[in-house]
Amino acid sequence: MAALIIIGIIAFVIALPLWSTVTFEIASNGRKTVITASMFGFIKHDFVFPTEPKEPKKSKPKKAKKSKKSKASESKAESSEPEPQKTDSDSQGFIKRKLGPAWDSDARWFDFEYIENTLTEYKDLIKHGTSALAVFLRHMSRKIRVSRLDLYIRFGTGAPDKTGMAYGAAHAAAGSLNAFIRSYFNTKTGLVLYLDPDYVNSCFEFELGSIIKTRAAHALHSAVAALARFIINRIKLKGSVGNVGNFGQAPD
Repeated sequence: MAALIIIGIIAFVIALPLWSTVTFEIASNGRKTVITASMFGFIKHDFVFPTEPKEPKKSKPKKAKKSKKSKASESKAESSEPEPQKTDSDSQGFIKRKLGPAWDSDARWFDFEYIENTLTEYKDLIKHGTSALAVFLRHMSRKIRVSRLDLYIRFGTGAPDKTGMAYGAAHAAAGSLNAFIRSYFNTKTGLVLYLDPDYVNSCFEFELGSIIKTRAAHALHSAVAALARFIINRIKLKGSVGNVGNFGQAPD
């Protein structure tokens, strides 16, 4: 009897967090993204991207008495050393370096050739990622409740005609995206899009606000299924590449 009570308590402790509702509040402006995850109304944690590395505290060494000659030689050595300069590759993230050249600042339009080459370079990763995402969404279909999804975009290409074309294309894309959102998620409003075209200047800014709710058990089950599909696809790809490399070779 005591063993059954202990098993019941353990099962309750495990089931309570898994069956509870997890709420994600997302706010982003492209430069900074804050995701607030909460459970039971009082357990909250903020995820901030990009994360700022914390500098380790440096202990101040004891200063020893120096002669005037040593101080003069050290000052000359410090003045002769060039100051290290931060390169763009160090300061920018991988995704930003890859997506940045997609916008041609000289032509003030998208560089479709670069976009096509980048998609070709990562076509296997994109294919397997979209396959895993499809598995995740299929398992999570109608199990995610989107209470709010607002997107504000201020944009301009520098040319009024191209800005007008982009304005119409954005509205058309939003309509297609809304149909997709309503088919997979529980939502009353769907995507609420606010477009602010600038017909004079070349610019792009956006702000995203969203509130998403789901049960932890649904998210965990779907994430495991999607991760398994992604790993299986990558293993199959490596196996097929190895077989192609060994094709036509005589066995040992």
